[in-house]
Amino acid sequence: MRIPNKAILGLALAGALSVGVVAHVRLIYTGNGQELAWSNPANVSIVIQSVGSDDVMDSSDEMALRNSIDEWNSAGHSTAQLVENTSAGEQARTDWASDSIHLMTFDENNTSGFFPPGSGVVAITPLEFFTSGTIIDADVLFNGKDFRFTTDGTGGRFDIQDVATHELGHLLGLDHSGVAGATMYPYVDPTVILHRSLGMDDIHGLRDMYPSQTFASISGNLKRNADQTAVAGGYIVVRDSAGRTVGSALADEAGAFRVEALDAGTYSVWATPLDSPVSVSNLTAGHTIHTNFEAASLGQAVVNAAQNTAMGNTFVDGDVSLSLGRVADDYPLRVVENSTVSRLIRGSGLNAGSTLTSPGTGITITPTVWTGSAVQFNVTVPNGAPLGHLDLLVTDSFGNQDLLAGALEITPADPTVTNVVPSSGLGGGGYTVTLTGTGFRSGCRVVIGNQIYKEGAPGGCTLINSTEIQLTLASTVAGPHDVVVIDATGVEGRDINAFSAQANPSIATIFPAVGASAGGTEVTLTGENFVPGATLTINGVPQASVVATGPTTLTFETVAALPGGPHVVTLTNPGGDQASTAFLFSPEIDPVLSAVTPNSGPAGGGTTTRLFGTGFSGSTQVIFGADPFTGVGGVAATQVTVVSGNELLVVSPAKATSFNSVHVEDALTEQASMEPAAFSYDSPASFSEDFSFGGCHASARAGEFSWRHLFEGSGWMALLYGILGVRLLIARRP
Repeated sequence: MRIPNKAILGLALAGALSVGVVAHVRLIYTGNGQELAWSNPANVSIVIQSVGSDDVMDSSDEMALRNSIDEWNSAGHSTAQLVENTSAGEQARTDWASDSIHLMTFDENNTSGFFPPGSGVVAITPLEFFTSGTIIDADVLFNGKDFRFTTDGTGGRFDIQDVATHELGHLLGLDHSGVAGATMYPYVDPTVILHRSLGMDDIHGLRDMYPSQTFASISGNLKRNADQTAVAGGYIVVRDSAGRTVGSALADEAGAFRVEALDAGTYSVWATPLDSPVSVSNLTAGHTIHTNFEAASLGQAVVNAAQNTAMGNTFVDGDVSLSLGRVADDYPLRVVENSTVSRLIRGSGLNAGSTLTSPGTGITITPTVWTGSAVQFNVTVPNGAPLGHLDLLVTDSFGNQDLLAGALEITPADPTVTNVVPSSGLGGGGYTVTLTGTGFRSGCRVVIGNQIYKEGAPGGCTLINSTEIQLTLASTVAGPHDVVVIDATGVEGRDINAFSAQANPSIATIFPAVGASAGGTEVTLTGENFVPGATLTINGVPQASVVATGPTTLTFETVAALPGGPHVVTLTNPGGDQASTAFLFSPEIDPVLSAVTPNSGPAGGGTTTRLFGTGFSGSTQVIFGADPFTGVGGVAATQVTVVSGNELLVVSPAKATSFNSVHVEDALTEQASMEPAAFSYDSPASFSEDFSFGGCHASARAGEFSWRHLFEGSGWMALLYGILGVRLLIARRP
């Protein structure tokens, strides 16, 4: 995946194929070269874990993840669909390793074991698959312990939607792209959010892998002019008639290439060495990649619908000492419609007397400073210019040239939200809300609280014109909310706290319902309409560490009180709305669970485990698999031996729920302590075919630069059993 300063996600490429790797590099099982894919791509279930990120105090992290899911689902002309399961029970699960759930989750305490101290891993997408290439399980895990995330552009943090969209590409089976502006480009920076939206190279990659129809293609053979030998691993880039980068492919060992999933049309075709900023180190092992040739135009190809156009033998000349693009650049370099902006690209041989162009686009590029290792230039984009990615071509005074695919992306200006009417209303919704501002375009979506309104979709928003959007408010969690308009390109505009949803909070459960009179009991409330900033009292006494972790969950820690009760627990939202429940105080100390070892066992039960903590006694009972928020359900262990007040010997019961929780409870006082992910049950060995496991992750390190953090791929390393190559996401300061 990628991370808060620049990241890369792992992927593997099949070995020599007679037609090359088309449209996009695929993840493969390196043991036999099988490409990884879902057997039922039309129904890939995805669950967004309900707790979310500790860095986001509202539900916007969930909305960001949901937007990333919808981005892939909106690609079109593909059978692949990510289907979100919004069951509360499924969203409460933490057992990402189970084959029965594909979870997007923030691991805040390294319960997954993927994020040990100093690992530098920001996120990981573990994949489990049959050796035939059929994916069994895939999950997206964010490292919330070591890194911070954002949905509103907070500096120095990774944009959740940007990272998640990239990661879901890997979950679907795609590898990194050599197109610098593509979502599957292997590097990311906190200042870049344009990977939120798919580029045409990403879309064509998905269509190629899970096609819903027969598309056009371009094939050929890449050879050297000097001796007619094949150029293995040459990177083939195609542009449409407007000059926009729309697809790519990697030639095989024999120099054969085939760019798939194209629409009918006329394309210009180029070959460029995959040497920088994306290189063979960004791909899985097994590739033969030749970079000792000069970028060259291979000519034009006219393709008809559902047909292949064969270009035959195409030729390139020998290598040149000219290179455009480095990892330190923030790709894609954004340029804005109807404006002139200044940009910089690094490289080598970038000397005065050279030219910089974007072939076939009509875009004006004016270099201002050549330093040898960089070029500063102005880009003028006329009003109405087609949006999308543009290649950059540098040509030196000797006629040598190099091409950087998808280096620029034309976007509209950021939309703005200037007024929201009404600015407040009942959270139950059902009435019209009107947004005014600028830069509203077709394909946009509006985010208010826990709701996304997609333009033109049922229950979405209606684009009146470029300055007005209307929507019918759906049921919205209580509290003040930013009103955000996200353009189809990923750029956004927001009006902070522009709409306030009014709704009374309600409390459904309190767990535990009894705590020690000495204080320090950790308590969880579930219900509705909890708002960040809420306060909580017991008999009028303010309690400690009150955190609304979401609209349906709130935690707090009790302070000392007199034994007895029931006492009145009062929750007060910032607007003054209140809800109440009851709580008891006991003179006894709470049983507190701190560790379970071993922490896993077979689904049939029977594992002897040791539980460590404090306050254990002969009345302590142990429950496996209760709901981690309410304490409801689960199975009580029947074999519990009290070794001491700090240790229990317990035999695990058979698995009966999807939760991995363990809690200890005093059967007499009902005081309790919960560990949500303390014991996991092994999946039953029910597969008739061999399967393997692998994944991708990112590592961070300080580099030689100082003005901005970036991540640089340092090649693949073995993950877990080394079954699947893994890409490193490495942070540098360029």
